[in-house]
Amino acid sequence: MNMSEFLKIKTNFIGIGIRSVLFFGILLLLILIEIFAFWGIYGEGATASRISELWYVDLILNYLPIILVGGFLVYRILKEYRKQEYVNFKTNLITLLILIFLFSIRSQIERLIF
Repeated sequence: MNMSEFLKIKTNFIGIGIRSVLFFGILLLLILIEIFAFWGIYGEGATASRISELWYVDLILNYLPIILVGGFLVYRILKEYRKQEYVNFKTNLITLLILIFLFSIRSQIERLIF
C-alpha cells in the first residue's frame, strides 16, 4: 500500500477521538497502579529511595505503560491490516501516533492538571 492509497482510505475521526481518550486514560491509570504497587512493596524508606534510583526501575516505571498500550495497538493494527480492514487499521494507527505524542508531553500535561 502506498501513501496515496493510504490517504484515500476513509477515516473514522470519532473513533480516533474516543480511542485516544480511552487509551490515554488507561495509560495514566497504569502509571498510577505502578506507583501504588511500588509504594506498597517498598514503602517510603531509604531502601525504596535507593531502588527507585536504579536505571531499570526508572525505565520500568516510566515506559512500561506505553509499551503495554502501544503493544496492544500494534497487535490490533497488524491484525486489521492482515484482514484488510483498512478503516480500523488507519484509525488505530492514528490513535497510536496521538498516544505517543501525548505520552511524550505527559509531564507538561500533569503540570497543567495538578
